[in-house]
Amino acid sequence: MTTTSSPVTSNIEPAAVPLKVNVLRTLGRGRAARAQAVEALMPDGTVVRCVEKVFAPGLLTRIIYRLSFQSPFAYQSNRDAILACFYRRRVAATVLANSNIDARIAGPLYIRFDEGSKAWVLAAEWIQGRGIKPAAADGGAVRRRFFWSRSKQQITESAEIDTLVSTMHELEAMLDECGLVGSGWQVAPRALVSTANLLRVDGRYTIIDLESGIPAVLVPHYLLGGLVRAELPPFDDLDADKLRKWQQDHQKELTFRIGPEAAAQFGQDVQKLVEHTCCWKESELAFFRRPWRLLRRGGMHAYQQECVRRWQQSKIVDADTSKALAQKPIQTRLIWYSGLLPFFLGRFCSRVLGNRDYRHKLKLCLKDRAIRDDHWKQLIDRKQQRWIETGRLRAQPTLSKPRFLMHAALSRVTPVGLHRFLTDPNRRREHVVSFMLLLLSPRYQSWFGQSRVEASIDCWEQRGRISQAEADLLRNDLSGNEVRAYTRGFGMHLALKASGPLIAPAKYGGLAAFIASGNLWFLLPLVFTPFLRTVVTLANWWTTRHEHIPHGEALMMGLLPTVGSLAFPLQMFSARPRLSTFLIRDGASKLGQRVPVYGGGDSRTEIALIRSTDWIVAMMEVLSGLTQRFWPVKTTKVDSEPVISVKLKQTRWGRWIDYQTATHIARSVTSEETTPASAVDDASTQQNAAS
Repeated sequence: MTTTSSPVTSNIEPAAVPLKVNVLRTLGRGRAARAQAVEALMPDGTVVRCVEKVFAPGLLTRIIYRLSFQSPFAYQSNRDAILACFYRRRVAATVLANSNIDARIAGPLYIRFDEGSKAWVLAAEWIQGRGIKPAAADGGAVRRRFFWSRSKQQITESAEIDTLVSTMHELEAMLDECGLVGSGWQVAPRALVSTANLLRVDGRYTIIDLESGIPAVLVPHYLLGGLVRAELPPFDDLDADKLRKWQQDHQKELTFRIGPEAAAQFGQDVQKLVEHTCCWKESELAFFRRPWRLLRRGGMHAYQQECVRRWQQSKIVDADTSKALAQKPIQTRLIWYSGLLPFFLGRFCSRVLGNRDYRHKLKLCLKDRAIRDDHWKQLIDRKQQRWIETGRLRAQPTLSKPRFLMHAALSRVTPVGLHRFLTDPNRRREHVVSFMLLLLSPRYQSWFGQSRVEASIDCWEQRGRISQAEADLLRNDLSGNEVRAYTRGFGMHLALKASGPLIAPAKYGGLAAFIASGNLWFLLPLVFTPFLRTVVTLANWWTTRHEHIPHGEALMMGLLPTVGSLAFPLQMFSARPRLSTFLIRDGASKLGQRVPVYGGGDSRTEIALIRSTDWIVAMMEVLSGLTQRFWPVKTTKVDSEPVISVKLKQTRWGRWIDYQTATHIARSVTSEETTPASAVDDASTQQNAAS
């Protein structure tokens, strides 16, 4: 038995289902799929390390697809659709190999149906690469633009995002030329999140995602193309005539470049891609996609066949019922209409009508209490184990029925963190203790601020955005006494920022009351957060007064609303400009990843926000130059990692703070050190998850 991580995929067929799949870890979740790293035992005895995309989308994605095509999400339930994904990648890879574009596509390995998720799975090559590396900060850009200053050498090297966008334009044009018009959406620069679909490997790009999650409605070009083809809304569409014509025009060139056998295989892949795409599109209602096809005789036949196949695959109907449904149109309609009921009611009613074994088990449950209790226990155990795996619950004895129903309701309407906070007293206690320590313990404040900065540095290093040498320089900058004081204040300001949702209603209410009455007192909530920041900054200065660490810039910046959280990064800029610049860029990066729809990791939105920080850096250079004339900064450095020595008061309150601080820090450090290596995502796993 051999193990490989980059298998040759030209001769692999989708029928080569692995004998066994060992899931290593879940890499992340996108709009339409869950990415997981696996080791698959193939029929020939080889063990392949690859990435599986389990197409189990969330509720919003399913609703969008249902409204667009009046059918379930195709890649989750339609076999022809997932086969089209397989052959689309192979066809696109061959077309790309015949071009002069320095890029490639992660080849498909196999498809399978996952019984646990009730969804189809597409496996592709494991790509060890990284995402976009942002251009270096250029604080002199403002002076060059407005004052024609030559004090700094102008950066002539093209930013990596510009090179990537240029390559994406070439890829989009190539896919459109060969007939894969829908796949161009996945590499279209105008789709701001599509930059995350490419990884940089050894100086060239690899496309890791060609499957859409939502219809291509955000770019007018694709909407217009769908209107011309009567394919609205567009979703991974294929122009079969254009693809066949491209194959004929490039037949001799393909034979010369890739050989006669590979060219013949390409012709078979094209034929299968056209067939499966046609079967997939015809099996959906899709009233906006050539609606006249449904009016023809037998126009609904493909849709009815797909419904029966999907019911049988999901065990909604048994084998005997599925064979008899062709002669029982009334029963077919009843099963279809019952499936329209919301939540679990639709599946339950459909199974009652279409599955004889299910009806028999239901009768036994209604008659026999022991069987009923056994089914309840199995359901509770299965759901509880899933909640523990996803982090909603901690390991505990089997839940009672009332508590199970409560957790089931919360799992439907709350995110993971909120669910755990509401139901786990230990988690609530940890949050309360952390909040109190952030307010009262200088030792914990310093550790919290420094650990957050170190985590950001580690993240950028793992994603390949900074080199190990640059990361070491940033960690070195954390060793000064003034940096420890500033990171402590920065952590306290972050804690105040986290309380923003609690203060926001008072701000909006006070602003509305001021507009209605004209009374200035109602504007006090607007200055509440700046006032607290000022108090925190003064307290931080008082605790470090014997070290003569300046806090002038932080006091001035903290008075400003919204941007006041940059007070300590600005103050730090005077002493450690490199570390302060990194913190500002990291904050912009996190903001870009949280922008709905248009944001995400390695999206153009994120890179644009990182670029925009050049203006902030330039402003800080100017302010730092002015303030250093009045408050000169003396930087210090220590040889080892800092340990804050705090003289505690000999009171019960002081001893309690010391005990809680030491316990909380020890528990946090221990949990970080005992985290298995498999839980740390490298750059390629993060990108596969984002896609």
